[in-house]
Amino acid sequence: MEPPDQDDPREPLAPAYLPPHEAPAAEPKGPERTFALMRQTVTVGDLVSKGSAAWQRDVGTWVLATVLMLLIGFGIPFALGLVVGLFGALLSGGDPHPAAAALITGLQVGVQILQTVIQGVLGMGFYAMAIHALHGKPTPIGALFSQINKAVKYVLQVLAIWIPLAAVFAAIGAAVFFLSVGSIDLNMPLDDAFQIAKPALLIFFVVSLPIYVYIFLGIVFAQLELTYNDSAGPIEAVVYSWRIARGRRWLVLGVTIISGLIAFGSMLLCGIGFLFGGPLATLILAALYLALRNGADVPPPDTQSTLGRVY
Repeated sequence: MEPPDQDDPREPLAPAYLPPHEAPAAEPKGPERTFALMRQTVTVGDLVSKGSAAWQRDVGTWVLATVLMLLIGFGIPFALGLVVGLFGALLSGGDPHPAAAALITGLQVGVQILQTVIQGVLGMGFYAMAIHALHGKPTPIGALFSQINKAVKYVLQVLAIWIPLAAVFAAIGAAVFFLSVGSIDLNMPLDDAFQIAKPALLIFFVVSLPIYVYIFLGIVFAQLELTYNDSAGPIEAVVYSWRIARGRRWLVLGVTIISGLIAFGSMLLCGIGFLFGGPLATLILAALYLALRNGADVPPPDTQSTLGRVY
């Protein structure tokens, strides 16, 4: 009987099958990220230390970026508002025509929308600067304008968040009102109607506040995810934010309060303090996002417009 054939050692071996949970993860796009903090072990002290170190390296750049963001984000809409107001005064001539009044109202709404978009895009650019700094890179002032191409994404994300929220809280308010008050005579004086509705307003506040806080803590990173991950769409960024915050909401709440106190407290120093406190608060919140993203159930980010862009 012939001995069984032996495998030829020169022949390449077939690749072993790996179950899905052991298969290698998808390769991230963009440059390698070196942020060291992880969601399982990060502490508030780590975040403050990381944010403070990044802030101290480029204080001058952060002050300049804050000045530019305030001047552009509020200055341009303010100037446009003045122009619209002057145009409305000239057009109406003291006796506004209904068509003229509608045109002026439309222009005023357009200015408000433009202001929201400008501030949102610049805010994402501010986050892009923070992401650069937290990865040990120089903080480029040009990153403040790096997210302009995501303006449409930003608008769609705002609509995707606030339209459902408005519907939810309107339903809660209507249910609370009709269950606690019932109907109100439309001919009733406004002060009397307010006195009757006051208990319903209190109940609405008590019921809505914890719901709003819970939802807010889940979507607080949506804008950061839209900034950091070029592959994320408006709704995907919201979903990924929810996953990033999952299981760490108390930490998110604590750091959000700390960042808010730093920003608000710095504004009390004659307003000039915000030039320093605003960037520090942003860096701490961005550090929390990057730390919690490490190990979260989200795909690797595409960082071409943040870490991958050369200024």
